[in-house]
Amino acid sequence: MARCEHCGTEFSPKSETDRYCCKGCEYVAELIDEGGFSQFYDLKQGLAVAPVRSRPFEEHDFSWLDEKIAGAENHANSRGDAAKLELSLEGISCVGCVWLVEKLFGRHEGSVRAVSNPSTGRLFLEWIPGKCDIAAFLRELCQYGYVAAPAGTGGTDHERRRLAARLGLCAAFALNTMLFSLPGYFGMPDTFEFSSLFRLITFISATLSMLVGGGYFIDRAWRAIRTGTLHIDLPIALGLISAYTGSVVGWALGRDTMLYFDFVSIFVFLMLGGRYLQTTAVERNRRRLIRQQPVPDAVQNAEQPETTTPRDNIHPGLHFLLKPGNALPVSGVLHHGEADFSLEWIHGEADPVRFSSGSHLPAGAILLSKTPAEILASERWEDSLLAKLTANTDRERSSPGLERLLRGYLAAVLVLGLGTLAYWGIHGDWITGSQAMISIFVVSCPCALGVSIPLADDLAASTMERLGVFVRTATVWPRLRRVRHVIFDKTGTLTLERPVLENPEKLAGLSDAECLALARLTRNSLHPIARSLLEALGSRGQKLLHQHGNAETTESPGLGVSIHTPDGRWSLGKAGWNGTNRETQATAHGSELRHNGELVTTFTFRESLRPGAAETLDHLRHKHLTLHILSGDHPDKVSSMSKLLGIPDNQSFAGLSPEEKATMVAAIDHHNTLYLGDGANDSLAFDAAHVTGTPVVDRSLLESKADFYTLGSGLNFLPGLFATAAARTRAARSAFAFALIYNVLAVGYCMTGNMSPLIAAILMPLSSIASILIVATHSRIKIPNKG
Repeated sequence: MARCEHCGTEFSPKSETDRYCCKGCEYVAELIDEGGFSQFYDLKQGLAVAPVRSRPFEEHDFSWLDEKIAGAENHANSRGDAAKLELSLEGISCVGCVWLVEKLFGRHEGSVRAVSNPSTGRLFLEWIPGKCDIAAFLRELCQYGYVAAPAGTGGTDHERRRLAARLGLCAAFALNTMLFSLPGYFGMPDTFEFSSLFRLITFISATLSMLVGGGYFIDRAWRAIRTGTLHIDLPIALGLISAYTGSVVGWALGRDTMLYFDFVSIFVFLMLGGRYLQTTAVERNRRRLIRQQPVPDAVQNAEQPETTTPRDNIHPGLHFLLKPGNALPVSGVLHHGEADFSLEWIHGEADPVRFSSGSHLPAGAILLSKTPAEILASERWEDSLLAKLTANTDRERSSPGLERLLRGYLAAVLVLGLGTLAYWGIHGDWITGSQAMISIFVVSCPCALGVSIPLADDLAASTMERLGVFVRTATVWPRLRRVRHVIFDKTGTLTLERPVLENPEKLAGLSDAECLALARLTRNSLHPIARSLLEALGSRGQKLLHQHGNAETTESPGLGVSIHTPDGRWSLGKAGWNGTNRETQATAHGSELRHNGELVTTFTFRESLRPGAAETLDHLRHKHLTLHILSGDHPDKVSSMSKLLGIPDNQSFAGLSPEEKATMVAAIDHHNTLYLGDGANDSLAFDAAHVTGTPVVDRSLLESKADFYTLGSGLNFLPGLFATAAARTRAARSAFAFALIYNVLAVGYCMTGNMSPLIAAILMPLSSIASILIVATHSRIKIPNKG
């Protein structure tokens, strides 16, 4: 294994000279070096960030930008101020990124400042109206691997923002409560003239803490009870209500031993801090990707191109235009002409298919041609298979083990608390009994777990980020420990999403003119062969395009593309196609680059396993995990793949529809399956699996439903994923063991009636610190070196 010199992601090098995990990272590293931005790596401080992959080589849609700029500049002109614009930014992840974006913007005339935030994925721009080319800046950012989009399209962070506001307020309330509680602990007499005022302030501060912060946990606990589930928020809510209610009663009765106002405020603050840490990590990964889905929200009407029809209003007979790169939302008929479509979302095969006028097109077919296709809809959107596949079922799954643990924990706390009250009551001291019961409920609050478990989750997520894996759901770690079956889709999951160039030496042998022609031919193409070639050209192709510019291409569906330049006609297409017609005696295979009809070179491609796939599957098999392949691809291809990877025939199935995949996953799953897939035809299977993951590919869909997604090209993250889940479990169990011992001792002391608010206030932060140290110690792991 090696570590990419740009992004820091571990990868399997093909030779000793490989320094980068992908062509994208290599290209960006060259730009950074040539631009004099080497300080980027000093500021990054070795932090692993997301691989760049093909972002610099892709065409990005900025059709929305002119309207945004016009609105910002009109508003600025009306106020005589600088224009301001907030955007989402994909790819930003560290201080080095912040510095680099700022430096790039500063080179543009009319720029004022650029402020980016890795935690929120936001970019704030400020410029002099009419003096700065914002579009040029955003396209330059794409060259460095950062892709901008309208603010808000990258997901919402309402939960994080609400928690941040609550946390800030509760920090102030906690400081106030502690400040005015300390004099009482240090012996302030009741006769002191401000004694009553101090207690009133602690009461008000604790009340505000309950309203602002405690209400968050009480509401979540109540909603969990109503749905018949138990949640960690329930014991938190029980402890808060007991401590606050007992404190109010004690204040009314003048019993100092029942005053836990300071405990309430500090406990709320610590619990909110743990929850904020957990939520921030998850939402940061949910916002990391801002790329648009291929399924359009609306389609352009063919008879009136200036109007659109919302996707939900599509009906049989509607005549509309499908844009290049978009997925057909409903089944339909190609109205006229010819067009190339990818059916990878239907059956998993990525090879383009040519359709002629009158051909029936299934929902989910992705248009690869460069010009819009005219479609006659055959069904409504709600009746479309694609509507079912893209239905949003993103949800947090509960943990049965945690529910059993909480049920036993709550029962024990209630029995001990009420038993203590009864014991003291029988002996005639109900006041002491009440004080002892309240102290039991207070010290048994899961403060240590409420802080340490989110920390364990965050450390686990950070470990996986170094392998290019990003966790989207907080409950994935305990569910991963139950996994006994790993189910793979084939195309795009076990294999790379695009074919691999078999003879890259052909590219190295091209002259600059030939390389420029090839870059122009492949620049704006959606064809997987063209995209593979453009990425393989790397920095050489991009630099030639920047120096000489692009050229208009002419597409011949099913055959190839061609361009006319001052030095003649260039074409790239199927064997025997010279840019105008197909030669009848062609015997070569692959894609041919021709100049004025003369063959320049032939490129051959093959389907390739993801790096480290065979070694990774061997490792999983050694760990006694059962492996399966469920694919919509051709049986011959799946059979060859299963034999290559050593997967038995009775665990490998081909030609499956999305519904059949889901049925088979449901039959295998006993809350112990991990399903890895990348296309729309895997969506229903995702809903049936216990844990789900997806590689982010060109036409992404499932990362919004998956428990985790990966931006790397290999599968060697899987051993690390399971090892990290095991380490997180060890850390959580160690923290729980400590909490159990602490609670047994503390509750025993409470039952004697000797627990005081001061002792409780000291024990709570000490137990939290101890739990944090335990988690930090047990979360250290060595990632298995497989693949």
